Amino acid sequence: LSAYSGALTMAPEPRTILFLGRHEPRKGLSVLLDAMGELPAGVRLVVAGEGPETEELRRRVAGDTRIEWLGRISEAEKIQRLRTSDVFCAPSLGGESFGVVLLEAMAARTAVVASDLPGYANVARADRDAVLVPPGDSHALAGALRSILDDSSLRSSLVVSGAERAQGFSMDSLAERYEAIFERVAIRR
Repeated sequence: LSAYSGALTMAPEPRTILFLGRHEPRKGLSVLLDAMGELPAGVRLVVAGEGPETEELRRRVAGDTRIEWLGRISEAEKIQRLRTSDVFCAPSLGGESFGVVLLEAMAARTAVVASDLPGYANVARADRDAVLVPPGDSHALAGALRSILDDSSLRSSLVVSGAERAQGFSMDSLAERYEAIFERVAIRR
């Protein structure tokens, strides 16, 4: 997770939401694009990735100049984009076994809004590390995004808690826990 705390090479982008992922139905990008229709003019959405829905979704929101389509990006750019956005959004509809991308966003000290899925809830605790919303509910998603963008103290508390939570999943932390378990087992024998 140390890669997420290095020097910034991009300027912070205020009131920016970041989506990273494959453009396919289960990732929920369509829901996020619907939510953008409820957000004010000063809010930007940066969309990274591509997939079978890319062209259809781009056509659907072609007139919305607040949405920037990046296509595929490098790991280094992903980290920089996470670190310079106000909110990372993972509006998945299902099929997420574990929220690694949420951990990456939290390690980058970015507030997270995600669908309330079991895989995501195992990583991000609701209203502590992230705001979790019902999958597929664009209105609830827009409300959560607006809350975080408009409330700097809420955003800050999510960032602080999320960064601590991500640290708990770091290899160093996991290694320490495993070492302690092995020591307890060895002592019992």
